[in-house]
Amino acid sequence: MNLFFWKKPVMVEPPVKQRFDHHRLLVEKGSDKKYLSPLEFEKQMGIVYLPRLDFQSWTDFSSISRKIAKFHEKGYLTQQQLWLGAYFQKEILGCEVPPVALRWIDDEIGWGVFSLQDLKPMALIGEYTGQVRRKNRSDAKNAYCFQYSIISSEPTRYAIDARNQGGITRFINHSDTPNLGSALATCHNLSHIVLFTKKQIRKGEQICYDYGSDYWAKRSKPRTL
Repeated sequence: MNLFFWKKPVMVEPPVKQRFDHHRLLVEKGSDKKYLSPLEFEKQMGIVYLPRLDFQSWTDFSSISRKIAKFHEKGYLTQQQLWLGAYFQKEILGCEVPPVALRWIDDEIGWGVFSLQDLKPMALIGEYTGQVRRKNRSDAKNAYCFQYSIISSEPTRYAIDARNQGGITRFINHSDTPNLGSALATCHNLSHIVLFTKKQIRKGEQICYDYGSDYWAKRSKPRTL
């Protein structure tokens, strides 16, 4: 039985150009701890603050959204991605800052993300954000580039590029024994890579997820966390 269906999906406007001036992001480096505005965050980190997906072109956005609607209508989207999209819909659309801090670890690893409070299982940390664009050959050398999928079993011509833009999730490190899960969630005719707690996480614990075997196919794994 399909619990998620519609007869005539409504197209949505591309989620771009929204301002997040009210956001405050805790950044810690040594004894220096500050809550930064998005503008201050951009100046310190050297990237564009982007807590939701951006699309390089309207044509690509329209094509992706229509394809997702078509796949949904035909029943190709999995129950898991639809359930997760419904379960996390408020958080995905609201783009609220999670209770975490961006903390400098060392010169080898760089930044990491740490919990500011105890977190229960199935708490959304956020989605992996960046610019959705068509893939190119240099993506294999881009450590912040992930496949953008519509359904998990079907590759697309698109990637999420967070090299020069992204949110807190851009800084979450890889672990072979992660405390976060990553999965595809679809809502409002868009698919998202959501990162959520797999188990209870204690205050002060670093949060990590498994980047996946495809990511490491042409890259060297970092020091084990």
